[in-house]
Amino acid sequence: MKEILHEWNPWWTSEYQFKGIKREILSQIIPWIDRKEIVSILGVRRGGKTTLFYEIIEHLIKRKGVNPKNILFIKADDDRVEKEKLIDASIDKYREAVQHTGSFYLFIDEVQEIDGWHKTVKRIYDLGGIKIFISGSNSSILKEELGSLLAGRFAYFEVFPFSFSEFLTARGIAAQNEQDITKNKNTIRGYLNEYLSKGAFPEIVLEKSETMKDEIIRFYFDSIFYRDVIRRKNIRNPAKMEKLVKYFLSNISSLANYSKIGRLLDLTVDSVGGYIKALEDAYLLFSINLFEFSYKKQVINPKKVYCVDTGMRNIVGFSFSEDIGKLYENAVYIYLKRKNKEIYYWKNRGECDFVVKAGKALTAIQVAYDVSQRETKEREVRAMLEVMEKFKLKEGTIITENYDSEEKFGDRTLRYIPLWKWLLK
Repeated sequence: MKEILHEWNPWWTSEYQFKGIKREILSQIIPWIDRKEIVSILGVRRGGKTTLFYEIIEHLIKRKGVNPKNILFIKADDDRVEKEKLIDASIDKYREAVQHTGSFYLFIDEVQEIDGWHKTVKRIYDLGGIKIFISGSNSSILKEELGSLLAGRFAYFEVFPFSFSEFLTARGIAAQNEQDITKNKNTIRGYLNEYLSKGAFPEIVLEKSETMKDEIIRFYFDSIFYRDVIRRKNIRNPAKMEKLVKYFLSNISSLANYSKIGRLLDLTVDSVGGYIKALEDAYLLFSINLFEFSYKKQVINPKKVYCVDTGMRNIVGFSFSEDIGKLYENAVYIYLKRKNKEIYYWKNRGECDFVVKAGKALTAIQVAYDVSQRETKEREVRAMLEVMEKFKLKEGTIITENYDSEEKFGDRTLRYIPLWKWLLK
């Protein structure tokens, strides 16, 4: 166990240098480091949670001057160790192996792998003297267990695969300000296709072999699906669950009627809803409701479903060349989700892809890959003006492939902006 602890914590014996791609979310986490609350990092498996922990550890050592021996990292999904009482056993061995002084920082990666982890974490928190960071790949388990035992004692942050800006950083392309973006415009536009095609899981972005990328994505899907959904949720009919997830992956951004899908796959409406909840908990798929002030109407109307990563969707789901508009819409959704937005769609005579709620303020966003055809553009504009009239909005955004412009309709303004530029805002 001592040898494994030294392997997990290389900063004890040598100078530590973080070598990953720096994540944008770190700036949100830093203000919580000196507070007593437990910091919880949630997100899809292989999405970068462990690497983010390493980045926080570098910040502690290099920026805050923390003694490296005052940092303990526990990798709970390591198959070489017994999970029962892993946290207590690791802390005991740590105190035997390392001469640290005073309080220390405790990182527990993939904490949901340890049965009863929440009670142990609460006990350690209540004793004081240890700053706790945990990560996990199941949102409901962590939020429910943290909320039931540690209400008001934790802050959580959700990590997704690379943003487009982080993707460009990994490719060595500067896009941090308006000058960089203008200078590298053509290169950035070219990389958007790769970002949508192969996705943004960190290991996939850094992998050079195209064949290996596809194989790794399939491996990721199997790991998430069977480990974090089927096993974790004790799904009794994995074959039907697999058909359901592949149906949704093949139909991202389309309206999903649970009754019709249930009849198609021989599932009850409740089963479809329960399966979707399990997939959302694992950060594999996400669903959004129709925007209505009546919650009942939100629930009974069809949903729209999106995937955590367009690369996974392309490899696992059934896709074809005309899907580019769906990939654009999925990328917009994940961008908004990453920003912790409250996201809906809206439909009446026309359909607006996203109505984003922030307090009492609403924003309307439409995704229209190609507006060069007059009929297409007029349809998208009608839908936007309809939703803007409905909710008294003065501005709306239409996200396109290349079209960059602005139009006035009375006292209302429609802004057209290419996806690559919008993702870098």
